[in-house]
Amino acid sequence: MREFIKSIKFKIILCLIALIIGIMLSSLAQNGHSDAGSKFINTIAAPFRYISSAVSQAVDTGAAHIFSSKKYYNENLELKEEISRLKNELVDYDNTKAELSELKKFIGIKEAHEDYVLSPPCRVLSYTANDPFCSFIIDKGSEDGISVADPVVTSDGLIGAVSEISEKYCTVRTILSPELSFGVKAMRKNENGILEGDIKFAADGLSQIIYLEKDTALKPGDTIITTGSSGLFPADYLVGTVKELGKAPNGLSYYASVEPFADIKKLTSVMVITSFEGKGEANEY
Repeated sequence: MREFIKSIKFKIILCLIALIIGIMLSSLAQNGHSDAGSKFINTIAAPFRYISSAVSQAVDTGAAHIFSSKKYYNENLELKEEISRLKNELVDYDNTKAELSELKKFIGIKEAHEDYVLSPPCRVLSYTANDPFCSFIIDKGSEDGISVADPVVTSDGLIGAVSEISEKYCTVRTILSPELSFGVKAMRKNENGILEGDIKFAADGLSQIIYLEKDTALKPGDTIITTGSSGLFPADYLVGTVKELGKAPNGLSYYASVEPFADIKKLTSVMVITSFEGKGEANEY
Protein backbone atom coordinates (compact mmCIF):
# COMPACT_ATOMS: atom_id res chain seq x y z
CA MET A 1 0.00 0.00 0.00
CA ARG A 2 2.83 2.44 0.80
CA GLU A 3 4.40 1.75 -2.58
CA PHE A 4 1.06 2.53 -4.30
CA ILE A 5 0.69 5.82 -2.39
CA LYS A 6 4.20 6.80 -3.51
CA SER A 7 3.58 5.73 -7.10
CA ILE A 8 2.92 8.02 -10.08
CA LYS A 9 -0.54 6.41 -10.67
CA PHE A 10 -1.73 7.50 -7.24
CA LYS A 11 -0.48 11.03 -7.83
CA ILE A 12 -2.24 11.20 -11.18
CA ILE A 13 -5.51 10.04 -9.58
CA LEU A 14 -5.19 12.75 -6.90
CA CYS A 15 -4.60 15.35 -9.59
CA LEU A 16 -7.67 14.28 -11.52
CA ILE A 17 -9.80 14.36 -8.37
CA ALA A 18 -8.49 17.80 -7.51
CA LEU A 19 -9.15 18.99 -11.08
CA ILE A 20 -12.75 17.76 -10.98
CA ILE A 21 -13.34 19.40 -7.60
CA GLY A 22 -11.83 22.62 -8.89
CA ILE A 23 -14.07 22.63 -11.94
CA MET A 24 -17.12 21.96 -9.79
CA LEU A 25 -16.22 24.83 -7.42
CA SER A 26 -15.59 27.11 -10.34
CA SER A 27 -18.95 26.23 -11.78
CA LEU A 28 -20.67 27.03 -8.51
CA ALA A 29 -18.81 30.35 -8.32
CA GLN A 30 -20.21 31.26 -11.75
CA ASN A 31 -23.78 30.35 -10.76
CA GLY A 32 -23.54 27.00 -12.48
CA HIS A 33 -22.82 28.47 -15.95
CA SER A 34 -19.40 26.99 -16.60
CA ASP A 35 -19.70 25.39 -20.04
CA ALA A 36 -16.22 23.88 -19.88
CA GLY A 37 -16.87 22.25 -16.53
CA SER A 38 -20.24 20.94 -17.58
CA LYS A 39 -18.85 19.47 -20.76
CA PHE A 40 -16.02 17.83 -18.92
CA ILE A 41 -18.30 16.38 -16.26
CA ASN A 42 -20.74 15.22 -18.92
CA THR A 43 -17.88 13.58 -20.75
CA ILE A 44 -16.76 11.78 -17.61
CA ALA A 45 -20.35 10.73 -16.69
CA ALA A 46 -21.36 9.61 -20.19
CA PRO A 47 -20.11 6.02 -19.85
CA PHE A 48 -21.94 5.67 -16.54
CA ARG A 49 -25.15 7.02 -18.03
CA TYR A 50 -24.81 4.52 -20.92
CA ILE A 51 -24.30 1.61 -18.53
CA SER A 52 -27.26 2.73 -16.41
CA SER A 53 -29.48 3.01 -19.50
CA ALA A 54 -28.42 -0.44 -20.72
CA VAL A 55 -29.15 -2.00 -17.33
CA SER A 56 -32.57 -0.31 -17.23
CA GLN A 57 -33.43 -1.58 -20.71
CA ALA A 58 -32.31 -5.07 -19.78
CA VAL A 59 -34.52 -5.03 -16.67
CA ASP A 60 -37.50 -3.78 -18.69
CA THR A 61 -36.94 -6.44 -21.35
CA GLY A 62 -36.59 -9.17 -18.73
CA ALA A 63 -39.79 -8.08 -17.03
CA ALA A 64 -41.59 -8.06 -20.38
CA HIS A 65 -40.38 -11.60 -21.07
CA ILE A 66 -41.54 -12.75 -17.64
CA PHE A 67 -45.05 -11.36 -18.11
CA SER A 68 -45.20 -12.66 -21.71
CA SER A 69 -44.06 -16.12 -20.57
CA LYS A 70 -46.79 -16.21 -17.92
CA LYS A 71 -49.36 -15.21 -20.53
CA TYR A 72 -48.17 -17.91 -22.93
CA TYR A 73 -48.10 -20.45 -20.09
CA ASN A 74 -51.73 -19.71 -19.20
CA GLU A 75 -52.75 -19.86 -22.86
CA ASN A 76 -50.93 -23.19 -23.20
CA LEU A 77 -52.83 -24.61 -20.21
CA GLU A 78 -56.13 -23.48 -21.72
CA LEU A 79 -55.24 -25.09 -25.05
CA LYS A 80 -54.28 -28.36 -23.34
CA GLU A 81 -57.60 -28.41 -21.48
CA GLU A 82 -59.46 -27.78 -24.73
CA ILE A 83 -57.56 -30.58 -26.49
CA SER A 84 -58.32 -32.96 -23.60
CA ARG A 85 -62.02 -32.07 -23.77
CA LEU A 86 -62.14 -32.61 -27.52
CA LYS A 87 -60.36 -35.96 -27.18
CA ASN A 88 -62.92 -37.11 -24.61
CA GLU A 89 -65.74 -36.03 -26.89
CA LEU A 90 -64.10 -37.92 -29.75
CA VAL A 91 -63.83 -41.09 -27.62
CA ASP A 92 -67.50 -40.78 -26.64
CA TYR A 93 -68.41 -40.26 -30.29
CA ASP A 94 -66.40 -43.31 -31.40
CA ASN A 95 -67.94 -45.47 -28.66
CA THR A 96 -71.45 -44.34 -29.57
CA LYS A 97 -70.75 -44.92 -33.24
CA ALA A 98 -69.45 -48.45 -32.51
CA GLU A 99 -72.50 -49.25 -30.38
CA LEU A 100 -74.86 -48.01 -33.09
CA SER A 101 -73.01 -50.05 -35.70
CA GLU A 102 -73.27 -53.16 -33.51
CA LEU A 103 -76.93 -52.45 -32.81
CA LYS A 104 -77.69 -52.25 -36.54
CA LYS A 105 -76.12 -55.68 -37.02
CA PHE A 106 -78.27 -57.11 -34.23
CA ILE A 107 -81.42 -55.79 -35.85
CA GLY A 108 -80.95 -58.42 -38.56
CA ILE A 109 -80.46 -61.13 -35.94
CA LYS A 110 -83.56 -59.99 -34.06
CA GLU A 111 -85.58 -60.07 -37.28
CA ALA A 112 -84.38 -63.62 -37.97
CA HIS A 113 -85.00 -64.75 -34.36
CA GLU A 114 -88.10 -63.07 -33.02
CA ASP A 115 -87.88 -65.16 -29.84
CA TYR A 116 -84.61 -63.48 -28.78
CA VAL A 117 -84.79 -60.88 -26.01
CA LEU A 118 -81.61 -58.80 -26.19
CA SER A 119 -79.99 -56.56 -23.63
CA PRO A 120 -78.87 -53.04 -24.55
CA PRO A 121 -75.41 -52.94 -26.16
CA CYS A 122 -72.82 -53.75 -23.49
CA ARG A 123 -69.42 -52.10 -23.45
CA VAL A 124 -66.42 -54.29 -22.61
CA LEU A 125 -64.76 -52.49 -19.71
CA SER A 126 -61.72 -54.71 -19.19
CA TYR A 127 -60.36 -58.21 -19.54
CA THR A 128 -59.70 -60.21 -16.37
CA ALA A 129 -56.02 -60.02 -15.43
CA ASN A 130 -53.98 -63.23 -15.79
CA ASP A 131 -56.89 -65.20 -17.26
CA PRO A 132 -55.65 -67.19 -20.29
CA PHE A 133 -59.27 -67.78 -21.34
CA CYS A 134 -60.00 -64.06 -21.82
CA SER A 135 -62.93 -63.57 -19.43
CA PHE A 136 -64.01 -59.94 -19.29
CA ILE A 137 -66.28 -57.43 -17.55
CA ILE A 138 -69.19 -55.58 -19.20
CA ASP A 139 -71.06 -52.46 -18.08
CA LYS A 140 -74.52 -54.04 -17.73
CA GLY A 141 -75.95 -56.16 -14.92
CA SER A 142 -79.05 -57.49 -13.21
CA GLU A 143 -80.82 -54.14 -13.35
CA ASP A 144 -80.68 -54.51 -17.15
CA GLY A 145 -82.49 -57.86 -17.01
CA ILE A 146 -79.34 -59.99 -17.26
CA SER A 147 -78.89 -63.24 -15.30
CA VAL A 148 -76.10 -65.73 -14.66
CA ALA A 149 -75.66 -68.19 -17.57
CA ASP A 150 -77.24 -65.87 -20.14
CA PRO A 151 -75.53 -66.22 -23.56
CA VAL A 152 -73.19 -63.42 -24.61
CA VAL A 153 -72.85 -62.79 -28.34
CA THR A 154 -71.82 -60.40 -31.07
CA SER A 155 -73.29 -60.15 -34.53
CA ASP A 156 -70.31 -62.22 -35.73
CA GLY A 157 -70.82 -65.16 -33.39
CA LEU A 158 -71.08 -66.67 -29.93
CA ILE A 159 -68.76 -65.31 -27.23
CA GLY A 160 -69.65 -67.14 -24.02
CA ALA A 161 -71.99 -66.81 -21.05
CA VAL A 162 -72.41 -64.64 -17.95
CA SER A 163 -70.57 -66.23 -15.00
CA GLU A 164 -70.85 -63.54 -12.29
CA ILE A 165 -73.22 -60.62 -11.92
CA SER A 166 -73.95 -57.49 -9.90
CA GLU A 167 -76.54 -54.79 -10.43
CA LYS A 168 -74.42 -52.81 -12.87
CA TYR A 169 -71.69 -55.20 -14.08
CA CYS A 170 -71.17 -58.75 -15.33
CA THR A 171 -68.23 -61.09 -15.76
CA VAL A 172 -68.33 -63.14 -18.95
CA ARG A 173 -66.75 -66.58 -19.35
CA THR A 174 -65.74 -67.18 -22.97
CA ILE A 175 -65.91 -70.27 -25.18
CA LEU A 176 -62.13 -70.52 -24.83
CA SER A 177 -62.61 -71.76 -21.26
CA PRO A 178 -62.68 -75.49 -20.35
CA GLU A 179 -65.40 -74.64 -17.81
CA LEU A 180 -67.87 -74.00 -20.63
CA SER A 181 -69.08 -77.08 -22.58
CA PHE A 182 -72.04 -77.24 -24.97
CA GLY A 183 -73.32 -79.01 -28.04
CA VAL A 184 -72.32 -77.91 -31.53
CA LYS A 185 -72.66 -79.22 -35.06
CA ALA A 186 -71.30 -78.65 -38.53
CA MET A 187 -73.69 -77.05 -40.99
CA ARG A 188 -72.29 -79.01 -43.94
CA LYS A 189 -72.80 -82.57 -42.65
CA ASN A 190 -74.78 -81.94 -39.48
CA GLU A 191 -71.94 -83.65 -37.58
CA ASN A 192 -72.47 -83.20 -33.82
CA GLY A 193 -69.91 -82.77 -31.06
CA ILE A 194 -69.11 -80.97 -27.81
CA LEU A 195 -67.21 -77.71 -27.84
CA GLU A 196 -64.96 -77.13 -24.84
CA GLY A 197 -62.02 -74.81 -24.29
CA ASP A 198 -58.48 -75.91 -23.51
CA ILE A 199 -55.39 -74.04 -22.32
CA LYS A 200 -53.26 -75.20 -25.26
CA PHE A 201 -55.74 -73.67 -27.74
CA ALA A 202 -56.77 -70.58 -25.76
CA ALA A 203 -53.37 -68.92 -26.24
CA ASP A 204 -54.13 -68.73 -29.97
CA GLY A 205 -57.74 -67.66 -29.44
CA LEU A 206 -59.10 -71.10 -30.35
CA SER A 207 -61.47 -73.62 -28.81
CA GLN A 208 -61.99 -77.32 -29.66
CA ILE A 209 -64.58 -79.98 -30.39
CA ILE A 210 -63.78 -83.04 -28.29
CA TYR A 211 -64.48 -86.80 -28.37
CA LEU A 212 -64.66 -87.10 -32.15
CA GLU A 213 -64.47 -90.48 -33.87
CA LYS A 214 -61.56 -91.26 -36.16
CA ASP A 215 -63.87 -91.31 -39.17
CA THR A 216 -65.51 -87.95 -38.32
CA ALA A 217 -66.97 -86.09 -41.26
CA LEU A 218 -65.63 -82.76 -40.02
CA LYS A 219 -63.13 -81.01 -42.27
CA PRO A 220 -61.09 -77.81 -42.03
CA GLY A 221 -63.22 -74.85 -43.06
CA ASP A 222 -66.53 -76.33 -41.84
CA THR A 223 -68.87 -73.82 -40.20
CA ILE A 224 -69.77 -74.71 -36.60
CA ILE A 225 -73.07 -73.66 -35.00
CA THR A 226 -74.82 -74.40 -31.70
CA THR A 227 -77.25 -77.33 -31.41
CA GLY A 228 -79.30 -75.77 -28.60
CA SER A 229 -79.62 -79.22 -27.00
CA SER A 230 -78.40 -78.15 -23.54
CA GLY A 231 -80.68 -75.14 -23.26
CA LEU A 232 -77.66 -72.99 -22.43
CA PHE A 233 -77.43 -71.40 -25.89
CA PRO A 234 -80.04 -70.93 -28.59
CA ALA A 235 -79.89 -73.34 -31.54
CA ASP A 236 -78.11 -72.54 -34.80
CA TYR A 237 -76.06 -69.59 -33.53
CA LEU A 238 -72.73 -69.15 -35.33
CA VAL A 239 -69.66 -70.25 -33.39
CA GLY A 240 -66.66 -70.52 -35.73
CA THR A 241 -64.86 -72.61 -38.32
CA VAL A 242 -62.86 -75.82 -38.06
CA LYS A 243 -59.15 -75.09 -38.37
CA GLU A 244 -57.55 -78.53 -38.07
CA LEU A 245 -58.14 -82.06 -36.77
CA GLY A 246 -55.88 -84.20 -34.59
CA LYS A 247 -55.65 -87.09 -32.14
CA ALA A 248 -56.49 -86.33 -28.51
CA PRO A 249 -53.74 -86.78 -25.88
CA ASN A 250 -55.52 -89.88 -24.54
CA GLY A 251 -55.07 -91.52 -27.94
CA LEU A 252 -58.64 -92.82 -27.90
CA SER A 253 -60.47 -89.99 -29.65
CA TYR A 254 -59.93 -87.06 -31.97
CA TYR A 255 -60.48 -83.32 -31.72
CA ALA A 256 -61.08 -80.42 -34.07
CA SER A 257 -59.70 -76.98 -33.22
CA VAL A 258 -62.23 -74.22 -33.84
CA GLU A 259 -61.50 -70.57 -34.63
CA PRO A 260 -64.37 -68.38 -33.35
CA PHE A 261 -65.96 -65.99 -35.84
CA ALA A 262 -65.62 -63.20 -33.27
CA ASP A 263 -62.13 -62.11 -32.23
CA ILE A 264 -62.58 -62.82 -28.53
CA LYS A 265 -59.30 -61.13 -27.56
CA LYS A 266 -60.27 -57.78 -29.10
CA LEU A 267 -63.89 -57.22 -28.11
CA THR A 268 -65.23 -53.71 -27.50
CA SER A 269 -68.98 -54.37 -27.27
CA VAL A 270 -71.30 -57.37 -26.94
CA MET A 271 -74.95 -58.18 -26.30
CA VAL A 272 -76.62 -60.58 -23.90
CA ILE A 273 -79.54 -62.81 -24.93
CA THR A 274 -81.69 -62.66 -21.82
CA SER A 275 -84.37 -64.98 -23.18
CA PHE A 276 -84.91 -67.28 -26.16
CA GLU A 277 -87.14 -70.15 -27.18
CA GLY A 278 -86.03 -73.41 -25.57
CA LYS A 279 -83.98 -71.74 -22.85
CA GLY A 280 -83.54 -74.21 -20.00
CA GLU A 281 -81.46 -74.58 -16.89
CA ALA A 282 -77.74 -74.07 -17.56
CA ASN A 283 -74.83 -75.90 -16.03
CA GLU A 284 -73.70 -74.61 -12.65
CA TYR A 285 -70.86 -72.09 -12.84
